[in-house]
Amino acid sequence: MRSARLGVLVLVFACAAGAAHAQTMVDQQLRLIDIHNLLLELPPVQAPAALRPLQVGLGVEAITVPPIDGATGSKRQITASDHTPLFPRPRLMIGLPAPEGFRAFAGIAYIPPVTIADVNTDYGAVEAGIAYAPGPLAVALRGHVAHAFSKSPVTDPLTKDTLETFLYGADVTAGRGFEAGWASFTPYAGLGVTHLHGRFRVTSDGVVLTSDAAVLALQAGLRLLVSQRWEAAVELDAYPGRLIHPNFRLAYLFDLR
Repeated sequence: MRSARLGVLVLVFACAAGAAHAQTMVDQQLRLIDIHNLLLELPPVQAPAALRPLQVGLGVEAITVPPIDGATGSKRQITASDHTPLFPRPRLMIGLPAPEGFRAFAGIAYIPPVTIADVNTDYGAVEAGIAYAPGPLAVALRGHVAHAFSKSPVTDPLTKDTLETFLYGADVTAGRGFEAGWASFTPYAGLGVTHLHGRFRVTSDGVVLTSDAAVLALQAGLRLLVSQRWEAAVELDAYPGRLIHPNFRLAYLFDLR
């Protein structure tokens, strides 16, 4: 009887270990989907209340891609970091009319479906926000939505698998501006939540994996404005447990009036 019970326990633990191993591999695959989705997230990369009404910021961002471990069980997937250490993202922002003591803005970002380093991404995003800025200190609320369809070798270097990405979220940022003669700088920090949905399809066998998750987003950055026309920003974006990477932006400012 004792031996029978021991045998049952061994079988139960063996099945549990096998299930845990399978779940671990699935977790690894979903983690890779989440990481690649978050690389396409639209973080602020901008200080709160940065633009006057009808002031336009036309710029480009450099989105860095940190080393990504592509291990899933006994296999290794090809990841974004195997293709490139960064990718560009054109981005436009415009200041909107707002009540006294407030500033508002809207923005768009777009990546055309051009193949670079064996990766093709068709990407679009929109954002809008409002800030309370009675003085040098400003606090802003921003919402954003992004959609992308990407094709690249992942499971096999000879085929292109696909990833459809849909993200939306909101964040709150706070910053304080400092004047320094011909330039000004604004350190800022933010906190938000992003919901991501990813649908990854393996081209060779048609297998589909989907991931849905709500992710905490943390930001810390610095905006530099030179001669009221040139703007640069650096921001560290962190999604605990998934991704940490810096992003950079350079923009030219002009007024529509």
